[in-house]
Amino acid sequence: MIPPTKREEFHLLVGSRLFIRTSSAEIKQMLYFIVDNMNRGASLIVDQDQKCELAQLNLDAGERAISQSAFTSAEKYLLTGLSLLGPDSWENQYYDLTLQLHDAASEALYVTGNFGELSALASKPLMHARTFEDKLNIYNNLVRASSGECSKAHEIIVCWTS
Repeated sequence: MIPPTKREEFHLLVGSRLFIRTSSAEIKQMLYFIVDNMNRGASLIVDQDQKCELAQLNLDAGERAISQSAFTSAEKYLLTGLSLLGPDSWENQYYDLTLQLHDAASEALYVTGNFGELSALASKPLMHARTFEDKLNIYNNLVRASSGECSKAHEIIVCWTS
């Protein structure tokens, strides 16, 4: 019944209103529904702070999906969250969110066997993370992937450790 030109706006509105009106006690039960709706309208969000708020919700949904062994869903949420970050997210107040999304996404990509995407994703945190400890989870997933099918992950590790 909703015209195709208004669907994204409608989904964003539904997801946003549910997020605002859902109590913190109920948010776990509604998280996937809220995030799925908001993601369908994410292209309409222009404010970077609002995009990062949605990225945080995607991180929450992705981590919850990982805890439920729904790794394909987790991958979708986490990669969507990463796509919402601004180009300077490593340098501003969203550093922790950026790092957490990369760490969780690398885990989901490893478990789903998406080694090519894992290799591509790994370069940014290895380049921008502030400490070795911040890079450790990425290295861990690259090493595990390189022991399997992903020779490109091995190349990245050699490049970043030399």
